[in-house]
Order: sequence, then C-alpha cells, then structure tokens
Amino acid sequence: MNVKGSFVKLSAVALALGLLAGCAHKGPAPATQEDVAKAQEAAEAAMAAATEAGNSAAAAERTANAAMNAAEDAKRAADACSERCGRMTEKVMAK
Repeated sequence: MNVKGSFVKLSAVALALGLLAGCAHKGPAPATQEDVAKAQEAAEAAMAAATEAGNSAAAAERTANAAMNAAEDAKRAADACSERCGRMTEKVMAK
C-alpha cells in the first residue's frame, strides 16, 4: 500500500466525520420569555442612560454658551476701557 493512497483514504474518513459532526451540532438555544424581558430591561436602562447623558450635554452646552457670552462682554468692556485709557494718555501727553 502506498502512502498517497493511505493519505487519500484517511482524508476521506476525516471529511466524513467532520460533516457528520457539523450536521449533528445543535444551534443556539431558543430565547425564552425571561431572556427577552432581560434584554428589554437592559435596552430601557441604556435608553434612560443615553437620555440622561443627552440632558447633561445640553446643560453643559448652555453653561458653556453663558460663559462664552460673559467672556465676550468682558472683552468688549476691556476694549472700551483700553480705548478710554488711550485717549486719556494722549490728552495728558499733549499738555
């Protein structure tokens, strides 16, 4: 008996056993009502967390906008003060 023939027969047997093992394998267990309820609870909890995160983000955006407005007002006041000081300096230097 030659090595090539033995290898072909062994491969055929391994292929047959592999196919049988694959066909005999059961799929995943079907979902139960309890599994569905747990998944629904998890989804609802995730949605509540996402809503809370969205609300927090909106509040942070409002705070940031208020801070930006205050900074712009302060810059305008500083520019006006700087302009006024510049004019006063020019008047003093002119005397």
